[in-house]
Amino acid sequence: MRRILIGSIVVALIGGMTARGVAAAPGCDAIRAEKAKVYGYHLAQMSEAQIEAKTKELDAFWKQVQAAGPDGVTCIRGLLAEEKTDHVFQFDAAQMLFPADKSPETLKLIRDALVQADFTESDPANFLELALDLSQAGMDVSALGAKLLLYPNATIHISEHSLDLDADSAALFVYGSMDPVQASNALIELLKAPESFVRSAAAHLLAEEMTEEGFRALSKWAGMNEVEEEFRQNDIRAIMKYKAPNPEDYAHPKFTREQVLETIAGLPHTRKEFDEVMATKGAAFDQKMRDSKATQQQIAKAVAESLPIYGVADHTAFLTSAVATLQPADFATIREARRKALYNVSDESFSEYLAYTQIMIGMLNRLDLFKEYRSH
Repeated sequence: MRRILIGSIVVALIGGMTARGVAAAPGCDAIRAEKAKVYGYHLAQMSEAQIEAKTKELDAFWKQVQAAGPDGVTCIRGLLAEEKTDHVFQFDAAQMLFPADKSPETLKLIRDALVQADFTESDPANFLELALDLSQAGMDVSALGAKLLLYPNATIHISEHSLDLDADSAALFVYGSMDPVQASNALIELLKAPESFVRSAAAHLLAEEMTEEGFRALSKWAGMNEVEEEFRQNDIRAIMKYKAPNPEDYAHPKFTREQVLETIAGLPHTRKEFDEVMATKGAAFDQKMRDSKATQQQIAKAVAESLPIYGVADHTAFLTSAVATLQPADFATIREARRKALYNVSDESFSEYLAYTQIMIGMLNRLDLFKEYRSH
């Protein structure tokens, strides 16, 4: 708890890093001198009393940076560019800079600093959330995903959503939010990693990308027998092996291809968009359920049979219609919708990713896509 508390100080102060300054704002020399005094510590070597004292020092330091306004941001950016060994400062500075400066140069600086993170000193949950933010900003974050895969026994706790992730699931948010071809090429390289657990995880994630590059690489990969985990084997085989669908399952879709594509195109992916949908379509659906005095079971049934409002998960009729009506040209559209669904680190985003994956696997089999790479 103490480790996370220290790491959260920067996050708590981010909201204050605005353009405002104060009359006696400290200069960069003062910030640099204070940084040299405050950082350079290692939590594993500190007692509870020392950690408590360090927390107060860090609080004072970042308030000093905050007081400097834009000059403080500029100073921290320079200090981060100079820093090569203090991974705790690199992590904290990266968290502070992201909301304050989203220029391409600064985003690259943040990404390269984050690669140096030490998970014994910094919270991997904050690492994952910042990695996803960078990915959504268009950065190549494959090195951050690889770092998570080298953390094999991880339990990454996302307190805001009461969600616990292992390294595989955490890396899925990183690679799954990237450009699919870029992610696939990075994962193909990891099939040659010296660690067997990294190779296995990379194969699992590569299969889920469902790109031509990934199918081609996995069809030639000789390491499948090395994948010990049954869940990984099952997931890879579900994608790499053709399974003839039951025609009756898709004989009577409730929604048309046009309805499916239009609905997916209109789903929200930002907090603002969610709030707007919640105030309109969501409010109308909730009112309808209240007016009909629907039970929880009836509400669940209504969701399963209706067009999605917030996301496709749990909309059974919609998922079936998507598989039944979509065409090969739509496969990339669904993959892109899945990528955009990873808008934050939450169980809701994860559920959306899995629901789109379900559609994609259904399309693979109904349309026999990528047949030259899949076993029959």
